[in-house]
Amino acid sequence: NVQAFYDGLSSYQLARTTANRDKWKKRGRKMMKKFVKWAKDCPSNNTHKVLLLKAEDASLFAVKSRKKREIAARAYNAAILGANDSGFVNAAAIASERAAEFYSSIGQDDLFSSHMSQAYQLYFKWGAFGKCEYIAKKYPGIIFTAQGTH
Repeated sequence: NVQAFYDGLSSYQLARTTANRDKWKKRGRKMMKKFVKWAKDCPSNNTHKVLLLKAEDASLFAVKSRKKREIAARAYNAAILGANDSGFVNAAAIASERAAEFYSSIGQDDLFSSHMSQAYQLYFKWGAFGKCEYIAKKYPGIIFTAQGTH
């Protein structure tokens, strides 16, 4: 099910960045349907993944639709909280980073910065120090801090 999760996330990214938008959107939705089923059997492992995929789906239309922006924002926040509550620091980090990119795409720079900082802290907590270095170099205008030492 980890492969299906990353397949879904990748599909939504490809829907965002390639000419085959419909193909990749369908694939992302197919992966989301799998997680909806799995979440019924094991909600603590899968509900946050459903929410993140739902947020990614809604974010495809967020620039043009206020309703989709609201759905995406709620789903991103719920995915972050759910992943944290279930002990999935890695999924919370990814959800925070995806939320940051979403907020950037709709021009909400303050929310972009706060979510990217949160992603940095969660990646650090997870031990993904290379990812932290990448984020810090990609966004030099944001001051990143992490709890603990590396």
